[in-house]
Amino acid sequence: MPAIEVGSEAGLADSLCIREMKDYRKMSRTELLAAIEELKSKHARRAKQQKRQVAVALSEREERLRAILNTAVEGIITIDHRGLIESANPAAQNIFGYRAAELVGQNVNLLMPPAQRAAHDGHIANYLRTGRAHIIGIGREVSGQRKDGSLFPMDLAVSEVKLRDRTLFTGFVRDISARQESEKMLRHYAALVESSDDAIVGKTLEGYVTSWNRGAENIFGYARSEMVGKHISVLIPDDRKGEEPAILEKIRRGESVDHHETVRRCKDGRLIDVSVTISPIRDAEGAVVGASKLARDITERKQLERQILEVSDREQRRIGHDLHDGLCQHLAGIEMLSQVLENKLAPKSKDGAARASNIARLVRDAIVQTRSLARGLSPVTLESEGLASALHEHAMNQEKIFGVHCRFDYDSQVTLSNHAMATHLFRLAQEAVSNAIKHGRATEITIYLKADPGWIYLGISDNGTGFAPEKTPQSGGMGVGIMKFRASMIGGTLTIKRNAQGGVLVMCSAPNPAI
Repeated sequence: MPAIEVGSEAGLADSLCIREMKDYRKMSRTELLAAIEELKSKHARRAKQQKRQVAVALSEREERLRAILNTAVEGIITIDHRGLIESANPAAQNIFGYRAAELVGQNVNLLMPPAQRAAHDGHIANYLRTGRAHIIGIGREVSGQRKDGSLFPMDLAVSEVKLRDRTLFTGFVRDISARQESEKMLRHYAALVESSDDAIVGKTLEGYVTSWNRGAENIFGYARSEMVGKHISVLIPDDRKGEEPAILEKIRRGESVDHHETVRRCKDGRLIDVSVTISPIRDAEGAVVGASKLARDITERKQLERQILEVSDREQRRIGHDLHDGLCQHLAGIEMLSQVLENKLAPKSKDGAARASNIARLVRDAIVQTRSLARGLSPVTLESEGLASALHEHAMNQEKIFGVHCRFDYDSQVTLSNHAMATHLFRLAQEAVSNAIKHGRATEITIYLKADPGWIYLGISDNGTGFAPEKTPQSGGMGVGIMKFRASMIGGTLTIKRNAQGGVLVMCSAPNPAI
């Protein structure tokens, strides 16, 4: 068949299936019409397939949107231009306590307090008429009303959705009752912190101040603006600089520091006694991110305690003097009379003379013990020869009086010129040795005195029964409390622990700048 000129059919074929790359001008009319019908059929199939793909895509999109709405934590409610509810997702149903069937078709003002219902329809009408938004497009905090009539605070954001033939409004609702309660509690706690007379300070794990309350301003003299961002070492005297790294290391491990008594420097240069409690600050995952410190000025209490101790020490010295100068003299007189009586009875009665001699011997023993007690109460050696000599004499006296093996070991490098510190250490050793003998029933006791640059160490170790398993070494009666207090008075720390071989080890570590 001869080729024909392609007219409109060829143009249609060319426009429909240009990708086929066929030369339609060389086809006959019958072939061209068949080709056109085939191309039309292919086009119809492709259009149907594309329509089906679009429908599937729209369906998947609808399913995704429905899944988003159903799983959203926020309540999502759609209403028409009249304010009638068209849909409410599960979160909205949970927030307000209604089922979807109870909401659809109802005016949205059902979910509002009565005082706000009348104005709501007017807001929508005003917006549609003027375009000026009162609620639309503006997020704010409002009150909602649940099905049971209870009111609650909520965040509300309303957006406009313009469709081809109508306008819808979508409300996004979030119940903020818990958030407002948390904010209320935070404000309450902030007020408590700010109104506290104690210093409450926040700091980083590197020691930089992050918060500073009014109590801290009053105690230390620094304003908040002067301390926030500064290192806490501003408050620490030079001889206490080693405390902060050790404290921060404990905080990093998640440990607390309870009632640590120390000294701090105020803005005006005064040194004050403070009791500090430091706790870790943790984030939501439990990681330690900082430290919270509560500090209380105990300067007046410390001064009073020092005065009480001084009075107690003076009274002990007075009793020691009275024993030495009074009772010992009386006992010496009784001894002399007993010896005279012994001499008078010797020619007449050997038995009577022996008894008088025995009385004189007992009185001499009483004199020795009384003098030892007097030396303990008023250690003359401590004042004249120093702490080491006084402790050595005390160890020997304990051996004589109680029959225990008491040894004194010391470092010849130790020199202590501070008489008040020497007195506290001596009294502390007295108490520890007395506890070891009376309560621990020790037969061997070691007192040792050591030193290194800047520090002095006093230890008392015994082989006694130690502490009962249910008790901690740090617990104890008045004696342990007094030892702790004496250690704190000289800026030191007291450690009491069980010996590996049995018994108790009492250790006092105190700064000694004179060494």
